[in-house]
Amino acid sequence: MSAFSYCSVLMLAAATSTVALAQTGPNAEVAKATANPVTATSTVIPAYDVYLADLQQGKVSNVRKVNSNAAYHNQPTFNLTGTELYFTSEQSSGGKSQMDIARYEIKSGQLDLFQSTELSEYSPTVLPAEQALSAVVVEADGQQRLWRLPQNGKPAVLLPDVVGVGYHAWGPADDVLLFILGQDEADHQIAYRNSTGELTTLARNIGRGLAWRPGTNEGYFTERKGDRLVLRMYETQNMQLSAQLLLLPETAQDLRWWNRDLLITSAGKKLFSWQPGAKRWQRWLDLSDYCDGSVSRFSFSIDQKQLAFVCQPAAVKP
Repeated sequence: MSAFSYCSVLMLAAATSTVALAQTGPNAEVAKATANPVTATSTVIPAYDVYLADLQQGKVSNVRKVNSNAAYHNQPTFNLTGTELYFTSEQSSGGKSQMDIARYEIKSGQLDLFQSTELSEYSPTVLPAEQALSAVVVEADGQQRLWRLPQNGKPAVLLPDVVGVGYHAWGPADDVLLFILGQDEADHQIAYRNSTGELTTLARNIGRGLAWRPGTNEGYFTERKGDRLVLRMYETQNMQLSAQLLLLPETAQDLRWWNRDLLITSAGKKLFSWQPGAKRWQRWLDLSDYCDGSVSRFSFSIDQKQLAFVCQPAAVKP
């Protein structure tokens, strides 16, 4: 259920999916492809590493790698209390490979799987007010849907009517922003699904970043403009879609709100911040001492004292 990057994930899923088909059933990595499609059976999935760091007053310390092996590890997210970190993790055995959701207990350092399933899962996301995750699952027939993964109990499809999900972000009112796969990159779309199940397409030819501004009904996403991405916003109460707000830094794709007034993105080895209404991004945090490639996905704990980030190999294009 993970994906490399806007294009890498989709490709990864496709590639992984192909490998998984031959190894563990149909399209075990299609989900990853959701984020970036790849379609060669021989495709080798690059090794991504997940790091955890203490964060205080704009500086990081105690930076350590969470995953124990060289494989695809990506899409980190914290639980609601900041005591556990979840991420997409490639699991290999007997020449077979698939994606599962790993769980890292921060205090003890214990690493295991949130659940062990026969399908590949990507993009773990904490369900609001629940002891469960939502994730993109590559089903046995290769379709990618959003599933609910409880801590205890059987996984189940969340949105059976929505096929081709690549990424998602839950809103404040049981609503959700969805990255839905199209025929090609130009046809991928951002859609908004309200609490009654109505699905509205907001844009096509988009990036993978999705983020809700805290305390508002504003969902943010990115749209392609030439070889760059531009930030846009959808206000759900009045169903208003913004004009293009500003360009993201070069190579930037991922979005996380630090608080109501500060949006963070990653580009190269740095994190950059933007305040709504401002005309440019500001450098926020330099992680070049800890990543010899580039920083891609990242996440903050709810108390803002911890940062998880992914170091993407220098040879892999964002």
